[in-house]
Amino acid sequence: MTIRKVRVGAVLALIAAFVVAAGASGALAMAPDSKRLARAKDFIADEQWQRAIDELKAAAADTKEPNRDEALFWLAHSEHQVRELAAAVDTIARLEREFPTSRWVRPARSLRVEIAQQLKRDDVLWYAAEPPLLPPPPPTPGVAPPAPPSAPTPRAPAVPRAPRPAAATPPPPGLPAPVPPPPPPPDPAAWFPAPFEPDTDLRIQALGSLLDTNPDRVIPLLKQIALASKDSSEARRAVFVLAQSDRPEARTTVVEVARSGPEMVRIAAVRELGRFGGADAGPELMEVYSTATPRVKREVVSSLAVLGNSADNAALFRIARTESDPQVRNVAILTLGRPGTKDLPKLRALYASAPHDSRRTVLLALANARDEDELIRIASTEGDPQLQQEARRQLRLLATPKALKYLEEHRE
Repeated sequence: MTIRKVRVGAVLALIAAFVVAAGASGALAMAPDSKRLARAKDFIADEQWQRAIDELKAAAADTKEPNRDEALFWLAHSEHQVRELAAAVDTIARLEREFPTSRWVRPARSLRVEIAQQLKRDDVLWYAAEPPLLPPPPPTPGVAPPAPPSAPTPRAPAVPRAPRPAAATPPPPGLPAPVPPPPPPPDPAAWFPAPFEPDTDLRIQALGSLLDTNPDRVIPLLKQIALASKDSSEARRAVFVLAQSDRPEARTTVVEVARSGPEMVRIAAVRELGRFGGADAGPELMEVYSTATPRVKREVVSSLAVLGNSADNAALFRIARTESDPQVRNVAILTLGRPGTKDLPKLRALYASAPHDSRRTVLLALANARDEDELIRIASTEGDPQLQQEARRQLRLLATPKALKYLEEHRE
């Protein structure tokens, strides 16, 4: 099996798993694939798109096909792969029209946003992100409409008609005729069913596609989703889209969310600050740390460790020395004990200054840093029997020649 086939097969499995998860709540189990649909998926895995399209068109037209909605999704996917984009959009519309409650509608709508992005149809992307408001409901039967105002509305003065435009003068002989302007693009509403109400994930996908071209409009919308969404997974996704942008205002928004959002969203924002880094990431994280809850502080510590430069290590040592919450303090201590650390002298000094309930954590950090010399010193001089035994235990786990020799010479 080729690498490409494995990759496409993984995409198939990923989309199918997403659909199953999306429709698992209160939904019926999907019917097993027909032979035709199974054959089409094999063609997709082999990237034989045209053969897959032929099979899927036949499956979608067969009223006895148990998974016609799924066939329509894979048909749109395959048409997209061969750049038959208009056909793919029509297939998605057919899926929405014939199977509006299908679990395959959601990934199909995501595919439509991807197609609009490829075609640079910002109008379609904006329609997906912010569709027009639904019309007001019709009047209730039996309820009289409101009475008209008693005073007649004054008539506006008549506006004189504009004169008819003169007939176009033909160009002089020998000159080319003027080129007419191109027709306007189709109405974006033609891409969507009526009425159309996108879920928040679809809005985030469309806004992410518009972020580079419309940052002033998009960033506040993503910020609103991050701060106001009742679904923390949606809020985290909005933060992820913002964090990917290299625009300063997007970065500022991520920091603001990390400081003032709901706790789970703050954790997500802190994680993204560490993942995408940047020259100001360390100071930004410490700014968040100053007003954070213990859970957010632990995430700040983990993100500082991901950054891993000397300035961020200094921040970690400051947290390890001054943090009053023992859980946060111990996470910082363990983070400092990375293999190959260049801050062993500071880590060794931390053992003497750390509170008693964190000294065992310092021993773990020293073992992670493979500092056998300091562990031997502590095992030889520590007056607390429990800490002395812990130092010896870490030496046994290291099992270096020097550690084993010390343990052999100092058997209890």
